[in-house]
Amino acid sequence: MGFVFDGLEAEEYDRTYGDRVLVRRVSNYFRPYTGIITIVVVMVLLQSLAQTLVPLVIARGVNTLDAVPTTDQIIRFTLLAAGLGALGWVFNYVQQIYSARAVGTVVLNLRQDAFTAVMQRDLSFYDKFQSGKIVSRVTSDTQEFSNVVTLTVNLASQILLILIISGVLIFVDPVLGLITLAVAPAFVLAALLFRRVARWTSTRAQRMTAQVNAMVRESISGVGVAKGFRQEQTLYEDFQATNQLTYRVRLQRGFVFDTLFPMLDFVAGIGTAIVIFFGGLQVLNGTVSTGDWYLFLRSLALFYIPLTSVASFWSQFQQGLAASERVFALIDAEPKVVQIASEPVEALAGHISFKQLDFSYRPDEPVLTNFSLDIPAGQTIAVVGHTGAGKSSLTRLITRFYEFQGGELLIDGRDIRRLDLHQYRRHLGLVPQVPFLFSGTVADNIRYGQPDATDAAVEQAARAIGGEWINGPA
Repeated sequence: MGFVFDGLEAEEYDRTYGDRVLVRRVSNYFRPYTGIITIVVVMVLLQSLAQTLVPLVIARGVNTLDAVPTTDQIIRFTLLAAGLGALGWVFNYVQQIYSARAVGTVVLNLRQDAFTAVMQRDLSFYDKFQSGKIVSRVTSDTQEFSNVVTLTVNLASQILLILIISGVLIFVDPVLGLITLAVAPAFVLAALLFRRVARWTSTRAQRMTAQVNAMVRESISGVGVAKGFRQEQTLYEDFQATNQLTYRVRLQRGFVFDTLFPMLDFVAGIGTAIVIFFGGLQVLNGTVSTGDWYLFLRSLALFYIPLTSVASFWSQFQQGLAASERVFALIDAEPKVVQIASEPVEALAGHISFKQLDFSYRPDEPVLTNFSLDIPAGQTIAVVGHTGAGKSSLTRLITRFYEFQGGELLIDGRDIRRLDLHQYRRHLGLVPQVPFLFSGTVADNIRYGQPDATDAAVEQAARAIGGEWINGPA
């Protein structure tokens, strides 16, 4: 059960970013697509105008019915309302197309940055943190980030619609319009009350999603061992406990968001009831026409829909910000292996020298202390020792997979920390204790380190290590 509840804890590399910092970094991903976003905003404005004008046309038609309308007038109002509806559909369609492009491109770039960061992390990073949780940040959390993009794009349309309809309401009846606007602060207050708890529950839910991904990945990778020791039931019970906790955490998040919207609807209902009461009195007194009253009620409905969306924006936005925070923490994680220079490595003679080197995987568990070893160029050596003595650690230090804490490691007399790692590693050949094959053919895996190798070279390499069973390089 400890494995289960650990999923709710933050990782060591997690950071807490302020809302302003997160919003600024999110905005940086939008900046290259200002043109697309401008088109979206223009389409939103036109759609909002068309949407607002429809009840205005209908209201004028209703007022015409008080007199004796002609057939031409009825046809004209009908065609005008239908035309505005069609235009609204066109504007909305264009907006959705360009919004999808903006959202998809921004998420694409963020996911690329997250994956690049993953590839740049040291092996010590993967020793400490579960790969399944890291994968969850690159896949699930970047997808959650799309909520930030979508909500931000939609926010502009909702604000424009509120401003336009507010003008219409005040134009039709200033008193009722001001009464309607007086309800708006209640929406803002409700949104602020839910903001912090929304961020907290969203972060917990995303951590548990990462925990589920990590457990599934680990269980599948170790299923052979589990079957060998007849521990399938243990794996099932552990996953069931994790899954149940994830279910409860997601229920908490659902409760928060499912409580917010009914509360906003309740506030909107109170505001509507107040307006209907005072407006009904004005209709009875004859100070407001039937058409204008219809226009006000229709505009009132249009007013509360975007107001509810804007009020709930910040709470929903927190869900996306929580995902963004996790992704940015992965991107910003500080590497342990740090090169102090990037000197070119054209060729290597192979002289390796450890000088009074100190190394440990964990701070309080030294592996090598004041270790010195000189290996002349061209010499073949074998390192013998008991398990845990540090034999594999020497290889990991030579390949610069880990950072040592003291002393020096010289390659051909040059500090390994000053070499261009990409060029340096191209001169190395490493045979790991546990082999790993990427998806693809045997030939693809053989030529992995040298993609331009010919088929003949691949076959020669395979046969050199006893690959007679391979029928060609396929």
